[in-house]
Amino acid sequence: MSFPPSWLLLCSALFVCAASAAPTVTVEGDAAEPGPYTVSAKTRLHDVLLPAQVSPKAYLLGAAWLHGPLREEQVRLKLGVLFDLATLERNALLDDRLALAELATRLSAKVQAMPVTGRRVAELDPVKVELNREHNPVLSAGDRLLYPPRPDFVVVEGAVQAECRLPFVPFLPARDYLDACPRHAEADPDELFVVQPDGRVQRQGVALWNRTEAPAPAPGARIYVPVRSAGQGEPTPDLNAEFAAFIATQPLEVAP
Repeated sequence: MSFPPSWLLLCSALFVCAASAAPTVTVEGDAAEPGPYTVSAKTRLHDVLLPAQVSPKAYLLGAAWLHGPLREEQVRLKLGVLFDLATLERNALLDDRLALAELATRLSAKVQAMPVTGRRVAELDPVKVELNREHNPVLSAGDRLLYPPRPDFVVVEGAVQAECRLPFVPFLPARDYLDACPRHAEADPDELFVVQPDGRVQRQGVALWNRTEAPAPAPGARIYVPVRSAGQGEPTPDLNAEFAAFIATQPLEVAP
């Protein structure tokens, strides 16, 4: 039985479309074979990292897994931070605290520009993933696995006079980076949030009365200086912790 050429062309087009619609996960950055990998409902992390051949010299502490199912939760987180900043700005204007209102406006613009990534905190060292099943979860179609180069800076942001990108200094405590990046007048003098490049957040006391010993910021870490609390009856008590949590969803850049 023969088919007309038009029918064969249609079948060919449908086949190509079906093939192009296959679900994929993308590996980007410091790997021998970066790019998209076809996945199924049972594909695990190591099933993609093995053929991608992540470089032994990759900056694993800065690796990131952008996981689609977490995006909705992080949309809510972003909206919550923006709502709290709008509340902070409005109350500051009512109280004639113009410097605080300006800070809230600036931070709101920053959050607006930050994408919702779906970042999932996870172990992304291919060797550890292979050896421990609990580090080898199932992937989702559309996920991205990023392996950026090792940066040489630390970012200080939040309630500072101006955001700073400072040279990384080994073993330097987070509070000491503020010597080169002065706090805003409305900054909390007692605490910092350190967002390590793996997406984990550390809340640190930095005043003499509450100083805590904590790991120093790693290359690519982000130090969030919190906004001063208004005290009892604070209308935005979760602002600083949620702001730091949203910063933690932002991965290091991967070179194209």
